[in-house]
Amino acid sequence: MKKGSLRLRLFVAAAISIAIALSLTGVALVRLFEAQMRERVVTSLENDLLQLAGSIATSADGSVTAGGTLADPRYQEPYGGRYWRIAFLPGEGQPVLEPLRSRSLWDFEFDPANPKGPEGEQLVIARRDLAIERNGRSQQIAMLAAAHADEVQRPIDQFRDQLILSLGIIGTILILGAWVQVTVGLRPLQHLRARIAAIRTGHDNRLSGAFPDEVAPLAGELNELLDLRDASLERARRRAGDLAHGLKTPLTILASIARDLRKSGHPQQASDIEDQAQAMLRHVEQALARARLSSGKGHSATALKPAAERVVAAIARLPGAEDLQFDLDVLADVTLPMEQGDLTELLGNLLDNARKWARSQVRLRYAAPLLAIEDDGPGVPEDELKHISERGRRLDESKQGSGLGLSIVEDIADIYGLSVTYGRSELGGLRVEIRV
Repeated sequence: MKKGSLRLRLFVAAAISIAIALSLTGVALVRLFEAQMRERVVTSLENDLLQLAGSIATSADGSVTAGGTLADPRYQEPYGGRYWRIAFLPGEGQPVLEPLRSRSLWDFEFDPANPKGPEGEQLVIARRDLAIERNGRSQQIAMLAAAHADEVQRPIDQFRDQLILSLGIIGTILILGAWVQVTVGLRPLQHLRARIAAIRTGHDNRLSGAFPDEVAPLAGELNELLDLRDASLERARRRAGDLAHGLKTPLTILASIARDLRKSGHPQQASDIEDQAQAMLRHVEQALARARLSSGKGHSATALKPAAERVVAAIARLPGAEDLQFDLDVLADVTLPMEQGDLTELLGNLLDNARKWARSQVRLRYAAPLLAIEDDGPGVPEDELKHISERGRRLDESKQGSGLGLSIVEDIADIYGLSVTYGRSELGGLRVEIRV
């Protein structure tokens, strides 16, 4: 895909959107799971505090014991990961007792304001304050239960790893789905492109086929544009033809006047008028030739061999062609993406030019993608080949013509995007090669 591809843009936008959506979803799920795990651990600790409160016992001498009935064995294992601590708050008339703590704390004393475990690990804390009766008086105590933060973090890490894998698989599937969606969604544009290419290559003259509602208006506008182009082209061709035909009559009159002047003893004036009339006539012939040309787009392909046979049949009746041999090396099923009139004009100018210079043979050969017309005449010097197609340029004034034949060939080639090259033929004369 190219950098400016619409498919690439849509696919990248979809992939980025999917990545952002899944990332936000993953963060939200991890945060939610973390909150649930923390709440679960805190709830477990609060239940332990309830058991701890139920296990508190006071003796007659004022001593307090607790923790004997806790079910979780981790409170009994040194550094087991679950800890409890009971602090006796100062009260009136009550001596301060040392805090009670679980066996798992061993000899470690943690700071309730910044609780860390015996090994420096982070702890999750639950607290409950209550009052007990001791020596006939109320005693305020603060009970703390703590759990290793790994009880929260370990399941979160496992959940995160599994979530990343799952979201990665889902993201891959969604991105592939986005690629399929973009490809299917843009398929009507590919169909439209193919139909336009068919118009360009001459296989169709209108956009045909069923298009989605979003593309159908564009196809309709393009068809209207093609209609407008054809109408404008036809008007331009008619106007050029009318102008050229309108000028032919005055030019014929000027030629007649020149002949009269020559007869009346004014040869110089007659020559000047004839030169100008001939120059104008060449422009008229060029205008007529251009008016006959199509736009080169939106026309059916034309069979090459029948067109060449018709042109050869017409040229064979021209002066000097009676003794020439015309060889056509073209397969019967070959077609060229050109309008029939344009192909006839192209072949006519090339074969007529070869007819003027050939001694005995003219050959037309097509081997895809090259169309070649050759003759066995004297050929063209190398230094003149680059000037051969100039408008009105005649390398030999002894040959009849306007000098526009090869320039018209260049015009047709320009319309259809063909390349024309000139060289020496193996027959000895000029070889004109057109790459179709």
